[in-house]
Amino acid sequence: MSHAPARRDVLRYAGATGVAAAALSLPTAMPAAAATDVPSEHVRNSVLDIVVFGDSDSEAVHDLTATLSDTVTGGLGQGARVLNPTSPASYWGGTLKFEVAVCPTGTTYVTVRLWGDDYDDTSEEAASGTNMWRLQLFCEGKQVGYQDQGAVDSLDILDTAPRTPGRFFFHTLPLPEKMTAGKDKVTLEIRAMGRIWSYGQNADQLYYKMTTPSRGIYRLYTHVDPYFVPPKGEVQGTAPEPTPRTGGEEVLDAIKARVQKDQNNLLTTANPATLDGWAMQSLAEGYLWSGSPAYQNPQALDRVLQAIDGRYMAWKSDSTVLTGSDQQWQGFGRVGLVLALLWGHLGDRLNAPVTGSPYALTNPGFESGAATPTAWQMPGWASAGGGIWARDTTVSRSGSASLKLQVGTPTGYSYVASTVRVKIGSGTYTYGAWIKTDGVTGLGAHIDPLFYDANGKLVGSDHKVYASKGTHDWEYVKFVFDTPAGATQMEMHLRLSGPGTAWFDDVTLVAPADTTTPVPPVRKDAYVDMLKSSRDYWRQHFPHYSNQAQICAIGLYQTNRGLRLLAPELALSEDRARDYMYQSIGMVPYLGPEDADGNPTKPLGESYYQVTGAGLTRELGYVGSYGEVIDWLVMMYESVTRGYQGQDAPELLKQMVAMTKARGKFRIPDVDKDHHRISRLETVIGWRNEVYPGEIAYASRTAWDSNPVMSAAVFKDPEIVGWTQEMVADGQLYPQLGLQATHTWTRVGLNALRFLSRDWPEFQSLASRPARIPAGWDQPDFVLTDEDNGCVAVKNGEELLFASLYFRARQGVNNYARIHHVTRTDQRSATIRERSGGLTDDTFTARDWVLWDYAINDPGASHIPPGGFPPPGDTLHQALEGDVYHLAPVPDDVPDPTLGVHFDGVETMLVGRAPFYLCEYGDYLIAMNTSTDKTFTVPARQDFGPARDLATGRIIGAGVRPKLGPLSTLVLFRG
Repeated sequence: MSHAPARRDVLRYAGATGVAAAALSLPTAMPAAAATDVPSEHVRNSVLDIVVFGDSDSEAVHDLTATLSDTVTGGLGQGARVLNPTSPASYWGGTLKFEVAVCPTGTTYVTVRLWGDDYDDTSEEAASGTNMWRLQLFCEGKQVGYQDQGAVDSLDILDTAPRTPGRFFFHTLPLPEKMTAGKDKVTLEIRAMGRIWSYGQNADQLYYKMTTPSRGIYRLYTHVDPYFVPPKGEVQGTAPEPTPRTGGEEVLDAIKARVQKDQNNLLTTANPATLDGWAMQSLAEGYLWSGSPAYQNPQALDRVLQAIDGRYMAWKSDSTVLTGSDQQWQGFGRVGLVLALLWGHLGDRLNAPVTGSPYALTNPGFESGAATPTAWQMPGWASAGGGIWARDTTVSRSGSASLKLQVGTPTGYSYVASTVRVKIGSGTYTYGAWIKTDGVTGLGAHIDPLFYDANGKLVGSDHKVYASKGTHDWEYVKFVFDTPAGATQMEMHLRLSGPGTAWFDDVTLVAPADTTTPVPPVRKDAYVDMLKSSRDYWRQHFPHYSNQAQICAIGLYQTNRGLRLLAPELALSEDRARDYMYQSIGMVPYLGPEDADGNPTKPLGESYYQVTGAGLTRELGYVGSYGEVIDWLVMMYESVTRGYQGQDAPELLKQMVAMTKARGKFRIPDVDKDHHRISRLETVIGWRNEVYPGEIAYASRTAWDSNPVMSAAVFKDPEIVGWTQEMVADGQLYPQLGLQATHTWTRVGLNALRFLSRDWPEFQSLASRPARIPAGWDQPDFVLTDEDNGCVAVKNGEELLFASLYFRARQGVNNYARIHHVTRTDQRSATIRERSGGLTDDTFTARDWVLWDYAINDPGASHIPPGGFPPPGDTLHQALEGDVYHLAPVPDDVPDPTLGVHFDGVETMLVGRAPFYLCEYGDYLIAMNTSTDKTFTVPARQDFGPARDLATGRIIGAGVRPKLGPLSTLVLFRG
């Protein structure tokens, strides 16, 4: 059959469409022979060759040589080979080398048969994919495609869950046409290798050692039709009958215990100055939630502000705290959010000096701490005094606590010192404290400031000032003293010598009026400084990847909201602040970073939208895991609506619901490892580093910031609620909550807190809804087409077809499409050849690289060589080197996309998305016009038809040439 229209037909069809039409071109990477008919002996679905691994006869016929390999009996009693690690372990493992038949013209495909119950089940390691070993294909000694994130990808990446329980599945890749042209056979090789961490900043981080055997490799086939049909008689297995999962409710108790432990720790034990943004928000949320020990506890307010103080001080000593902190593109956004949540409860605390300053005492009122106050300690030498010390919340001069010292013997003593030395300058300082006593005799209660030089050496000796003995109420004791020569820092000691009890509160340090020592800013001024700096920095560094843009927009709005409370004259208008969110979720065009004057730089022009017309995040094609931005949508919505002066945001809600529902079309009805019914996220056609199969996902998935009921609880849309209720009915809620119960990261702790305190109670109160995930086998058929991302999702009876026509085309139009075909009984994934049209004469020539390193795109990653770090071992070469990719036209207002890159290979937006695609797979033909101003005529396919237009139901006969207008797609099915 013909895999493309003949060139003369292409030209004839283009001329027939008139001035609005554009010519369809053949992939420039393919030789002319690819445009001719496949020889008649190669009919549709024929298999050119089969290698049966583990079968000695088949292996001998194909001249197979193996290293570090064992023959095993695997799924359904079938023979297979596994590839073993080296000893000692290294990145590379065993190999299989063999000859196979190929077609001398056109594209020859390779399909591997793998057992669907093989997956990375290394208990706690599985969550991070520690053993996600890979299989890489080589042809004539050259690597076919990239080892990571290539359009032609690895032959296999071991799954973190079973791909098809009880059955085999098939993965298909194309061989380079230039390596099979004119040949009847070629030498292939399969090499096993370790896991790749796509964000590795050096070779050791990128390439993991392989330590256990690979999954079993059962068969390898060569064929000419991209849709692989196994030979009749092969044993493939039977799909298990799905059942609901039961049990698991105990995880709720585990989450409750975890949240209580976290809250107690944040309230009493953790050093507030070192809390990250998630912990800071967790304690603020605890103050507002009646189930927390922090509920309406003033100590929680003080510790939250001390956490902000700590972040401020850290930023002042290291500016990268703003740009490279744990909050990344969000900057200091959580500071603004926390202030909005607690604004009505802070009193005059914002007028107090920032704590943690090297020029101010830390915790001078002993408000922070548990059994003992933070930032104070009993020195080791003082522990022999027999006295005790504690933070007393029953006695205080101001605030809610004091320091209590108690001694029971005439010779005993209790000495406590500040753990943070205060920087001081020259001049006369006043040191003091308020002291209250009960039955004090002996030397009594006193203060004793000690001085040190810049090297930490003691300058001088004690400077004791005593309070009255006996029993008395609060008495101020002070010491006025010129800073000793050479002294640059002071340590405050609070002491009780002899029997009795003494309380200390409100320790003071007053600098001379003419000192050059910096005066610690009050919190309000410090917070304004950090919020404005964060907002203005990220306005000028607004990223274009969709999830990053959303996180940044959240931070911009949150910091501006904090400024609106603290310094309204410095805040942007509400409309201007919301505009960043509108840009990030596709409500208005994305205009990019701003210059110093606030003017947008428009790096992608004036008409680029971060979300497609279909409601998907827009990147270089469909995005799987990274496209699940529902958690960020929820947080964006709540950044506007929650807290002091929260506002309605119906326009945000409408767009966010539409985006959530669009993701619902990219779900797969499946079974888990125990054969219980499940819905999974589609990831096979995703262009960023994906996990196969996708995570459990009905409406919301589980992630660091996401729990599975949050979108239903917050958005309350009937369909989203129904999908989430289906998850509960399937018994799949509890298995997703283990992360919140056990993972110790404060980020997950905040997620667990919101689930327990807000989302779960709210979800339980919602009425029952009938909606179910759209891809369910009993649901209506649908066709979703997304011309911006070049992807399609189709439910056609008891088949699901997911296709990405714009697949990992980072530097030019590569003419590769990614397919995932699912039925009740089997699954196929494939990278296949397609046709494109409307391209420019500018080209990119594929380099001799063996992987795509995602970190190359980081502007600060100039230490990464083009193509990324080479893998360990012998130098490898790329079979696709020299392939020429024509560039797609870009809008006139987009700056030259080839400029401004710091070295060759940086991913470039837009140039890889062709104006027109034609893709065939099995009984499906997809024609897509991604342009906004052209009309294409779909080439006549005499051997394809009649076929049904799945969107309209109309029948299109063989040889008919439909016209396809701008931003439209035709999906034909001839089954």
